[in-house]
Amino acid sequence: MQKIKTIIFDLGGVIINLYVEKTISAFAQLSGLSEKEVEEAYLSANVFKKYEKGLITDDEFRDSLRISLNLKATDDEIDHAWDAMLGEIPGDRIESIKSLKQNYKCIVLSNTNAIHEKAFHKILSASFPYQHLSDLFHEVYFSHDLNQRKPDQEIYQNVLNLSQTQSTEALFMDDGQVNLDSAAEMGIHTLHIPRNGGFITLLEKKLSEI
Repeated sequence: MQKIKTIIFDLGGVIINLYVEKTISAFAQLSGLSEKEVEEAYLSANVFKKYEKGLITDDEFRDSLRISLNLKATDDEIDHAWDAMLGEIPGDRIESIKSLKQNYKCIVLSNTNAIHEKAFHKILSASFPYQHLSDLFHEVYFSHDLNQRKPDQEIYQNVLNLSQTQSTEALFMDDGQVNLDSAAEMGIHTLHIPRNGGFITLLEKKLSEI
């Protein structure tokens, strides 16, 4: 009997390639700060967590960046720099997901935000016959819609409840170890995917071992 029934996919670094350094570089160019200064501001600012939880608006997020990075930039310039981290979606990953859907419930759980949601759906629809991730996956859950974010265990429990999945029947893939550790404490099977490294070989091996 198949033990795993649901596969939970992180988005950035697992499905779509992620290059945070490109956003740091873009904001450095906009602000005149060094990349190190921008990175320190990025890592220390609580605004990113609030934005990923949907607790502030797009405009409030942009204005916060203007203050913290001393930016005199338009909304479009800020969005362009913010979206710079979003890379390509390799076709083999889409094909793997389509194949996995035949035997597993496949869902997305992503820490993301409204600006990035628009951007990665543009990337998706430009290369594949899908307007939204929900056209490809059985279910899609974004942190800014749920007002919760990884690695808080409440978001995992919420997604398990919404997808009607038992923790022991779920396998969660993410490129962030802290997210995986939190999920594992709840009995969810986990698999670390090296950022942008592709998931199918590691996933097939993991499934064969469970």
